[in-house]
Amino acid sequence: MLTTPRHQQYCPLSLASLTITLVAFVHFLFVSNAMMGMWGHGAYEFYNFLFLIAMFWTMHSKDSVEAIQTALIIDVSSIFFDMVTIIIMFHLMNGWAVAFAIINLLIRPVSVILLYREFNTRGGTLQTGSVFPTTTQRSYQDIDRPTQPVPTNSPPGPNVASIF
Repeated sequence: MLTTPRHQQYCPLSLASLTITLVAFVHFLFVSNAMMGMWGHGAYEFYNFLFLIAMFWTMHSKDSVEAIQTALIIDVSSIFFDMVTIIIMFHLMNGWAVAFAIINLLIRPVSVILLYREFNTRGGTLQTGSVFPTTTQRSYQDIDRPTQPVPTNSPPGPNVASIF
């Protein structure tokens, strides 16, 4: 009988889930330190909170493409949001919060790459055909006219009028 060593029988974290957990933890660390300043109107907290929730969803649903896609979209858009927030609120911030917000912004492209790799591993693909126009001509289907002729000599079906 072939047996596996005890440490190989149960492995709660695979390499992919370890990567997701690491990305979530690093962003949590930097976002929580960046929130020690006076951010305007809660925008920074809001989109980073959504990102962390999406990361927890991604960790929970290990096979879900939608979960990783949501986290990836929020992470990509957060790059722009971080730049705008840091530029606008820089004068209100203390040095500690600004430093961690800038470091968080600088590590976002790395987390985008890691999340995109996991997105591809889970079977996700980018569907650009629905967003950008293509040069291929699509045929028009008239839904008012049936495409198959209705047989005229078919045996009669059940009397639907007698049901009512």
